[in-house]
Amino acid sequence: MKVIVLAGGGGTRLWPLSKEDFPKQFLNFGAGHSLLQQTVARFQKAPFVSEILVATNALHQALVQEQLSKMGAQCSILIEPHRRNTAPAIALAVQQLGTDPQEPLLVVPSDHLIEPEEIFLNALEQLHPQDKIVTFGIRPTKPETGYGYIEMGKKRDSLTYFVKRFVEKPDLKTAKQYVGHSHFFWNSGMFLLTAETFWTQLKRHAEDIWTHFQRKDAVEAFSELPDRSIDYAIMEKSQDVLVCPLAMTWSDVGSWDSVYDVLAKDAHQNVKIGSVIAIDTTNSLIIGGKRIISTIGLDDLLIIETEEAVLISRKGESQKVKALLQQLKAGSAK
Repeated sequence: MKVIVLAGGGGTRLWPLSKEDFPKQFLNFGAGHSLLQQTVARFQKAPFVSEILVATNALHQALVQEQLSKMGAQCSILIEPHRRNTAPAIALAVQQLGTDPQEPLLVVPSDHLIEPEEIFLNALEQLHPQDKIVTFGIRPTKPETGYGYIEMGKKRDSLTYFVKRFVEKPDLKTAKQYVGHSHFFWNSGMFLLTAETFWTQLKRHAEDIWTHFQRKDAVEAFSELPDRSIDYAIMEKSQDVLVCPLAMTWSDVGSWDSVYDVLAKDAHQNVKIGSVIAIDTTNSLIIGGKRIISTIGLDDLLIIETEEAVLISRKGESQKVKALLQQLKAGSAK
């Protein structure tokens, strides 16, 4: 099996710690290793993985090389000529790998947390995608509106079920219904397939991208490709998608609320990173930089401090960081 790690995203949902030139896959949240390093290490320990390719862009190339070098990882690095979303990026990676058409390819984001990893790795070792695409579903533990969902259909074998449909980021009322429904799972954004299946599905559902990669100058003309996600290009259209439910903890760490949920907490249910003095403070995430952060009598807050900015938010509101950034870019912040 070969693994394609997508590390070209420029997500800013964890502002002010995550920025365009230093997105969340390079953050470590006090753990020593960054999310990217944890992702690569996860597959280095798997004996059935023969190669790991990390796909990124020119802006983040130096960061990827630095972090892989620090952990002594022997990975191939693919530099996307232009940002054109995940469908073109994956196509370029599959083409560069030049793998056996029937060899399994695992595609994963570089910024997810998985625990225990053994459950995921054991499932990978047993799965045989053949002419199908295998996605991985996680049982919802709360009504999360920032995740996509998968509705499970009929059972196919001991590990997989047919996908009935994908649901993209439902409203809160709908998400609450999914939590209590045994057929709905969070869409982890990871999938397993063969190179042959990838090209077949791409030709069937995104023929313009497939046609582009038949050209001899496909890389040089990369900027001509459409900006299209793999979900929109293939996953939401294909009738050949399976879901493998996994009983493990998973997070895409896509908001400060998610960061709080996955990190270890003290006796007062606080997550504290940096120089933090918290008195009568509970259920809060407090991340400091060089300065001391002092709190008294607070509850359910998110406090993130960097040299450039400070974010203070109630828990449950961190999805609005995107709107905040739009105001900052528009110059309307007060």
